[in-house]
Amino acid sequence: MVYRFKIWFEHADDIIRWIDIKPSHTLFDFHNIIQESIGFDKKELASFYVSDGKWKRLFEIMLEDMNEGNESEEEVPTVIMKNAKLREYVNDPHQRFIYVTDYLANWTIYCELHGIEDPKNNVVYPAIVKSEGKAPRQREDSKFKMLDDNEFDALAAKILATKGIKNELTSEFQALEVDGVDIDAEDEEEQEDDDTNLGIDDEFAL
Repeated sequence: MVYRFKIWFEHADDIIRWIDIKPSHTLFDFHNIIQESIGFDKKELASFYVSDGKWKRLFEIMLEDMNEGNESEEEVPTVIMKNAKLREYVNDPHQRFIYVTDYLANWTIYCELHGIEDPKNNVVYPAIVKSEGKAPRQREDSKFKMLDDNEFDALAAKILATKGIKNELTSEFQALEVDGVDIDAEDEEEQEDDDTNLGIDDEFAL
């Protein structure tokens, strides 16, 4: 027996994937095949929500336990995807899950059971049966480049040096080039600009 799920993006119902997965697979397996089907990199946290027929979220099944060690006796224990067999949560011919990945971007995908198929000998499950529409890019390119520690220190040294402030950073990075500009060279250029501006002011003063 194989479950056939239709999955689609919450705000783009023309982007559809059809996935076959066995009842013995876990929701972690389901998570991985969904990520693969939409071209995401599996680096972000994610959750499944078992839902009712109106897509109301009933309870959460998490990729990782974010409450480990902080649960009180009154709280419901966290269910982890790796420990959740799919057959344990399919109780309806049209069972529905809501899948959310990357909590900041809040990518939301609807998953609905559409049928039960016979397994095929030449297929490795879970499997992507059909794809419709191009999935969105997981992350938009930022126009701001994230700096590593060395780049940040060098940039700080550059800023301090241009202001005439001397410290350990400026002495350590005095000879370095930041963004292709030598700190010493930039200081000389700024001095030339100052001299030029002084000449202009003197001319108008006359």
